[in-house]
Amino acid sequence: MVYDAEMRRLVSGALVRLRAHSPFFAALALFAGIHASETIPTAATDGRDIFVNRAFLARLTPAQRAGVILHEVLHAALRHVSRRGTRDPLLWNIAADIVVNGLIAQEPAYELPLGTIRKR
Repeated sequence: MVYDAEMRRLVSGALVRLRAHSPFFAALALFAGIHASETIPTAATDGRDIFVNRAFLARLTPAQRAGVILHEVLHAALRHVSRRGTRDPLLWNIAADIVVNGLIAQEPAYELPLGTIRKR
C-alpha cells in the first residue's frame, strides 16, 4: 500500500494529538517508522515499526486514530514483542492488549475502536 497524502494526514493528526496529551509517548512514536500495510487488517507492531491499514485508520475518529497509534507505541515501549519468547502468540497478544488498552482507557484524550479487548 502506498503511503499517500491521505495516510500522511491521518498519521500526522494522530501524532499531533499524542504530542498534546502524551509528550513522552509522542517522542517514542517519532522513533518508530509508521508504514501503510494492506496485509494487516487494523494495526500492528514488530516491536520497532508500526504497520497500519489505511482504510481501517480512515474509518476511525481522530481520538481513535491516536488511540490506535498509542496502542502500538505502548506494545513497543513495554517490549511485548521481544518478551513473548516461546509463549503462545495468541494468548500473549490478548494479555498484552488487556494491559495496553487498560492504560489507554484511563486517558480521556484517546478512544479505542469498538471490539478492542478489555478487562471487564
